[in-house]
Amino acid sequence: MSDRPITILIADDDPSHLLLVEAALAGAGFLVHTAADGALAVQRYPEVRPDVVVLDVMMPNLSGIEACRQIRTLAGPLLPILMLTGRNDLTAISDTFAAGASDFAQKGLNPRLLVERVRFLLRNREMQEEIRSSRSKLLLAQSIARVGHWELAVDGHTLHVSPMLGELLGLDTQRLHRYEEFVALLDPAGQAAVRQAFVTCATGNGRYSFDHRLQSADGTTVCLHQEAELIPGNDSGVVMVTLQDLTRLHRAEETVRLLSYFDTPTGLPNRRHLAEQVSLALDDASGSAALAVVAFRLHGFDRVVQAQGIDFANRLVAQAARSIETELERIGHGGAIIWRSDLPSVCRTADDELAILLRSRVSAEHVATVTHAVLESVATQTLQAAAEYVPAISAGVALAEGDACNAEQLLNNAHAAAELAEAPRSCAFYSPMPQVQLRRRLLIESSLRGAVERRELELVYQPRVACDTFELTGVECLVRWDHPQFGTIRPEEFISIAEEAGIVDDIGRWMIEEACRQLAAWHERYGREFFAATSVTGRQLRNPGLVAMIQAAVARYRLPAKALQVEVSESSIIDAPDAARAVLKGLHGHGVRIGIEDFGTGHSSLGQIRRVPFHSMKLDRALMADLYTDPWAQGVTSAVLAMARAMKIRSVADGIDDGATLDMLRALGSDEVQGLHVAPPMKPRDFEEWLERGGARHLGRQYDERLARELDLEDGPVDDVMRWANR
Repeated sequence: MSDRPITILIADDDPSHLLLVEAALAGAGFLVHTAADGALAVQRYPEVRPDVVVLDVMMPNLSGIEACRQIRTLAGPLLPILMLTGRNDLTAISDTFAAGASDFAQKGLNPRLLVERVRFLLRNREMQEEIRSSRSKLLLAQSIARVGHWELAVDGHTLHVSPMLGELLGLDTQRLHRYEEFVALLDPAGQAAVRQAFVTCATGNGRYSFDHRLQSADGTTVCLHQEAELIPGNDSGVVMVTLQDLTRLHRAEETVRLLSYFDTPTGLPNRRHLAEQVSLALDDASGSAALAVVAFRLHGFDRVVQAQGIDFANRLVAQAARSIETELERIGHGGAIIWRSDLPSVCRTADDELAILLRSRVSAEHVATVTHAVLESVATQTLQAAAEYVPAISAGVALAEGDACNAEQLLNNAHAAAELAEAPRSCAFYSPMPQVQLRRRLLIESSLRGAVERRELELVYQPRVACDTFELTGVECLVRWDHPQFGTIRPEEFISIAEEAGIVDDIGRWMIEEACRQLAAWHERYGREFFAATSVTGRQLRNPGLVAMIQAAVARYRLPAKALQVEVSESSIIDAPDAARAVLKGLHGHGVRIGIEDFGTGHSSLGQIRRVPFHSMKLDRALMADLYTDPWAQGVTSAVLAMARAMKIRSVADGIDDGATLDMLRALGSDEVQGLHVAPPMKPRDFEEWLERGGARHLGRQYDERLARELDLEDGPVDDVMRWANR
């Protein structure tokens, strides 16, 4: 109740009794209004709007019973109406309740008892209002969540049906008399199990749940989840059945699955799909003399894109995939078969590359024979995609050899072999690196073991700025190594060597220590906070001491934990997902930011994002390549950015090398950007000069100038006249 006084309207034609009741209620703190008869009470009700009405049954002009009926019509069902009668007339009492009275009492009742009777009615009204509010909230929540409930007797008869349940089933709830009427809507094959589950539940032997697919009246499929349990009661109890509409959830899951496992332009399975199938095949290679990944490379893909457009090129890739699959099915009886015939076999692993997983019960040479047969068949076919085109195609084969082989390695090996097969219709097998490369690798590994102590490694810093304000948000720390013999060695090469050699932890420890030291100096010098992002490898993630090491480095330089961001690629989590997730969650628990790199490639999985508390998602540079001219790239990028916003993850676009791409990323809604157009990786002194010159704010001015020029171009003659007049 509110703080205002409780108002009571009393109607009685007996002045003395009216005065007595008024005095009793006013003395209890109520604000009392009176009426001399029923007609006056009805007249005064809209003016007074009382919290309680007290009416004498027998009054002139308009009886109390009729006044009760009219006031109830005006007030609705919750207003407490107390009827007073001087006789024990059961007929009159029945009439009062039929007219809408809440309670009745004898005239001449002890005033204190009358006050308590009024208070009881007020409490009862509060309870009714709470119940009504709770019911409204429940119905609203059920409507939002698409949940309906159904109360049934243990024999299956309906006791109560919520409106939402009828809406979910597309039926009038008045027609749902028995549980059997719902069972009749289900697939006949599953009806017996549902009936038996209900009987078991009704006898108190456990709850049950089912997932159903129903055909609605308009022909669409509805996915329902059913839960039921017995609620004990005075008699046999009530079976509470709950139905939830999961159609939208299932559609969203299917969309996520398609984005994760399929190439959007062609509908073909992507690299991630193939990698998972390869992993399963490696675990179960029984009955196979050879297991191989074959990568088919379509030559001249870039030239086709330039000449005919990306849509034409994608249609060619899809038709080439169908041709490969058709030929494999034709020759499969010879002993070399697709690993699983129940799954899509040809996957798109790159723009110009298709790959398959084959096994042979004969030999590795038989895999080569099958591959050559496919090449000959596809290379002689004319593909129809708005114009005739005969593809130039070659293949690379990577055999699964040894226990150390994993899915990613096998796919990379097949890609490398396909790159070696330069001539159309040629086939190359992957082989270990030549001796020259092996000697180079050994020298690099040897030099790496002392590179940190000799201070040969250095960090450079590439700024990351907010897309809307161009203010600095952080820097990515990139390691550089100028080798005395080999010159500048790319991090992609020496970091992988360090990881294989088991010394990447030392390099990683130095990178984090150096990043924290430099970041603390910049925070103190410039009086502003921004984060430093540093990548960690899969081996580092498997090191349980990584959390303590990072925590110690942050504390040593008195940095807030959020000043450091650890960035990982999904492939670094795949080998030991449980250990990696434990380390990342430990870092997150201490306040360290977590970012995922290279999202948007065939590796990317929404499942990994769901399981790890990421703060940011960096889009793969490959998405930026044709963003300004390729609608598919725009669509995929827009979808990834929208997904990041929905999951409340900061999106970062890497590889912004020109103003057009930057403008497009701003329009698509990226949160942060980095790339050569923003600033290149810089040594500390160069970064300080860049920051002191204003950082990337000039990009904002350039954007405003471009926008102004575009607006000027759109101005007409009237605008020219107005500008001349304003001068």
